[in-house]
Amino acid sequence: MFAKLGRSVAHHPWRVVVSWLIIVGLAVAGAFWGYGEGGLFDRMSNSPSLVRGSDSDDVNEMTAKGGGETMTVVVEGLDLDKDIPKLIPFMADRRGDLAGVDGVRTEADPFLAGVPTLPQLQALLSDDSDGFLVALTLDDDLVGQELKDAQGRVTDAVNDFKDGLREDFGDETEVHLLYTEAFTDAIIGQLADDLVRGEAVGLPIALLLLVIVFGGLIAAGLPIIGALVSIGIGMGALWAITFTADVESFILNVVSIVGLALSIDYGLLVVSRYREELARALASKGYPSDGSRVPRKFASREIVREAVVATVKTAGRTVFFSALTIAMSMVGLVAMEADLLKIIAAGGIVVTLLAVLTAITLVPALIVILNRRLVKPSVITRIPGLRSIVKTVGDSASDRGFFSRLAHGVHKIPWLIMIGVFAILGVLAVPLYELQARTAFMDYLPDGHDVTLAYDAIQANYPALQAASIVVVADAAPIEVGDLVKYLSDFDDVDFVSQPTSLDSDRSKTTFSVHIKVENQVGAQITQDVKDLRAHEEKYDFQVGGPAALQLDFVDSVVAGAPIALTVIISAVFLLLFLMTGSIAIPIKALIINSLSLLASLGATTFIFMNGYLGMPKVLGMETFVLAVTACFGFGLAMDYEVFLVARIKEYWDKGESNDEAVEHGLQRSGRIITSAAAIIVAVFIGFTTGDMVAIKEIGVAMAATVLIDATLVRMLLVPATMTILGRWNWWAPPPLRRLYEKFHIVH
Repeated sequence: MFAKLGRSVAHHPWRVVVSWLIIVGLAVAGAFWGYGEGGLFDRMSNSPSLVRGSDSDDVNEMTAKGGGETMTVVVEGLDLDKDIPKLIPFMADRRGDLAGVDGVRTEADPFLAGVPTLPQLQALLSDDSDGFLVALTLDDDLVGQELKDAQGRVTDAVNDFKDGLREDFGDETEVHLLYTEAFTDAIIGQLADDLVRGEAVGLPIALLLLVIVFGGLIAAGLPIIGALVSIGIGMGALWAITFTADVESFILNVVSIVGLALSIDYGLLVVSRYREELARALASKGYPSDGSRVPRKFASREIVREAVVATVKTAGRTVFFSALTIAMSMVGLVAMEADLLKIIAAGGIVVTLLAVLTAITLVPALIVILNRRLVKPSVITRIPGLRSIVKTVGDSASDRGFFSRLAHGVHKIPWLIMIGVFAILGVLAVPLYELQARTAFMDYLPDGHDVTLAYDAIQANYPALQAASIVVVADAAPIEVGDLVKYLSDFDDVDFVSQPTSLDSDRSKTTFSVHIKVENQVGAQITQDVKDLRAHEEKYDFQVGGPAALQLDFVDSVVAGAPIALTVIISAVFLLLFLMTGSIAIPIKALIINSLSLLASLGATTFIFMNGYLGMPKVLGMETFVLAVTACFGFGLAMDYEVFLVARIKEYWDKGESNDEAVEHGLQRSGRIITSAAAIIVAVFIGFTTGDMVAIKEIGVAMAATVLIDATLVRMLLVPATMTILGRWNWWAPPPLRRLYEKFHIVH
């Protein structure tokens, strides 16, 4: 199959390239312009729902405010002790400018009746006596573009209102505007900025490293082209998914990171294998294997095609089954109950398949079109300072070199190396004991943004309007929930419990909220309160929501789905590696080693963020979805390198070499690819930590740590050590499985 694909690409390269250009053009047009339906950034959302049908989700839906949207104006920088007499006439003059905006139904401010004396009006005054709130409620029937237009008119009116305040009360007066869509716009805007910044940092570094690896700019650009095409089409795929499901805004960044990493991985392997096959073909024709001194009239087209076919047949098969392994790892997320993880899995699977398809079709097609330009060595290889680096990690047609010598050294002390690496991985995993999973909407608000400042001001200075710690919906009339309110009032650190109010006209459902004074609103204390409260549900018949309840339901859904997800991942990985190697030892060993590597990576990431090291922000807990995504994608990337390494070792084993010789030659051929790819990918991941979104920083660090640990300690040392110890047992399988392998195996 792969040989046939290679011949098709080699003989029709322009068809392949034009096809990809058409697809990426259509996808990018959809992602950015939307064909009249809104682009990807317009259609993404930040839904408060995580696990549909859970208590927290039901409470969110039942307590969602009906009627028109409320836009809250937050005024800061005043001195109410002396400014109230002046504010009363000021608001009397300006109130109509806000209430009279087309689309505004009602306006409420603390000075409606002069000096605020009523409790509901005093609630609009800051506890620090430095500001006040104005609530503007829009018409009930405003939706879509009409709603956006009304919000725009209100924003303009609030800007004029701010100018008036500053004119009368000084330039230190600040005015912020808060409403639901402003939250979404702020988060999506920050994520878009972080995406551009991450790629602006990561891509140039990746290109520079690729130039060093390949000794030339043209060859280095091929994996980058594949990455850009994969990401562009992936964005179009996410845009299409928005028509059938809610796509959280940060999913785009996750898909971009994964697409970039895998495209570089696969493109690097394919281009490197092509250079190897080309060197072999040149040598067979009597030319130097490095492409030097090839005559200008040299008819290289057929040799290039021959090398491309051999590349797709070998490296193409390797990256395809590597991608298949990663895709199956991501399928594990589909088993999770949360729609968020399902969409991440769908996006990840799509971009993984795109990465491998571009690597085995688009990249080889470009190689054929470039023809002679990739035959001769670049002038970069003539630079003394770079020559030794290129020789070590760049293209090489030799089975002997740095990595074969490394493997030879491992053969001498395999037990010591194995025990030492296991010990290091264990130490790195220790911080997982203090790991706290966290899912908090406020963590996604960008620092310093107008929306964030408004939200923080309300949480700090307007107790009656603060976000509730716990929200309760009881199947009872307000008069019947007195005992439940009293029970909740006795919880530790409770500031106040709101007045119970009816949710429906027949007063059959009642809601109220509990406000608890603790720094971490999704921390251990409130989470335990939610558990204790739910333990009494049979007695009181109610449902519990709020941030901590939402987080608890999300974590519980991940834990509940983990057995199925792990079963899918383990079964798929075992089957694919067995069909590739004919061994049961290699799949079992890979599952164990990769799991330990992943735990070490998560432990290192936890240590960095829980303590605020390496310039990262100190957090109260790791985002739950980050842990799930890192576990899935990190395991997939580890399997990626496992396939790269084992596939080459298996080639030499099948040629009749001894186990140790196969390991040495296989590591020499793949070690430079793994090391180079890891260095490039780590640079790309670190680029994404330069943004401001903490969750994206966590993903960047976690994935960088995963790749770094796996490509060094695991692939270069631990795997050769364990393969040395096992010897011929590396390739053993019981007779029934051996017969199965001989029937369905993946031929190299």
